[in-house]
Amino acid sequence: MKFSVVIQAAGGGSIGVGHLSRTATLASALIDTGCWDRVVLLWEASPELAAHFRPSECEVVLVSDGTSAIRERSRLCDSQGISVLVTDLLNLQSEDIAEAKNQGYRVIVHLNDSGKGRFAADMVVDGDAFKSEKDLPESFEGVGLVGADYRIIRQSVLRLRPAQPWRKNKVEQVLITLGGSDPGNLSIKLLQNLARAKLEPSFSVTVVIGPAFNPLQIDELRLISDRKGWINLVQSPSCLAQFMLECDLIVTLGGITSYEAMCLGRPCAAITWDSMKYYVEKLDSIELIANLGIIDNAANQLIKLTESQDLLCKIAYSGWKKVDGRGADRIAIEINRFINKNCLTRSTQKLFY
Repeated sequence: MKFSVVIQAAGGGSIGVGHLSRTATLASALIDTGCWDRVVLLWEASPELAAHFRPSECEVVLVSDGTSAIRERSRLCDSQGISVLVTDLLNLQSEDIAEAKNQGYRVIVHLNDSGKGRFAADMVVDGDAFKSEKDLPESFEGVGLVGADYRIIRQSVLRLRPAQPWRKNKVEQVLITLGGSDPGNLSIKLLQNLARAKLEPSFSVTVVIGPAFNPLQIDELRLISDRKGWINLVQSPSCLAQFMLECDLIVTLGGITSYEAMCLGRPCAAITWDSMKYYVEKLDSIELIANLGIIDNAANQLIKLTESQDLLCKIAYSGWKKVDGRGADRIAIEINRFINKNCLTRSTQKLFY
């Protein structure tokens, strides 16, 4: 007997695209175990974003809004017998878990640290590098997978992980990658502030235009780039990790791309913005990234940071040691183990190891 699983997420606009990337990677890891009959990605996203992130070997069901997602999730359980649900949704409430259980899902796994109700799930995954199982509430009765060992890193990144982290005596290239949609419009603001600096930076800058940037953002970035010979643009690269390896410092918002930089042994700095401020400050406190502060000060802080080679080498080494890129495989194994322990009757042959 093999089970099937629905992996539900939303992406695009102010939500960003990290949830799509993360669930796509986990879906591939589950398929690779050979223990699942079907792995279905249920995404609330545009067809363009889905095409960018979907794994070729996985089923994808697209919906336009949350109500449609709930309806489709119910159909997958009722008519197709899928009984395991993995969610990567924001602000999950206990009522959401109860609704999924009422739909017929026997096991629910939640993938992020958003929503007080997430601890109603059977398994909670939190890959933040500054956390441990001690951060789980005493009332939580499920399985908690907490810490950098469970940070999901894309296979395209893991394949390029170097044998040693970055160690150079000069920063020559900086990569700015502020999410798939950059909802705060920070890429433009950072470039404008760098361009206004009294002295042109001693390094070149490459800015990543994500798959969900709007046309006005792209036009403005091109105008700035055309005026400054040290600014380059790259749009929706098929392999961002390769660009990261070619650069000496990665500037992010403190999310998924920060951890990818760690896995690749590249020093990372981050701008504090909106809800990501908390994560940037926490990662900075354990010297996994450098905090550039708010956008108004970030350009000057970035220029200063490029002259601090010892600090950058330390950040690169710490991140490379902390994040090995095997998080998705570990989560897939633990989900299989949980299913084997809790969902198979004694008379059923064990298929999950």
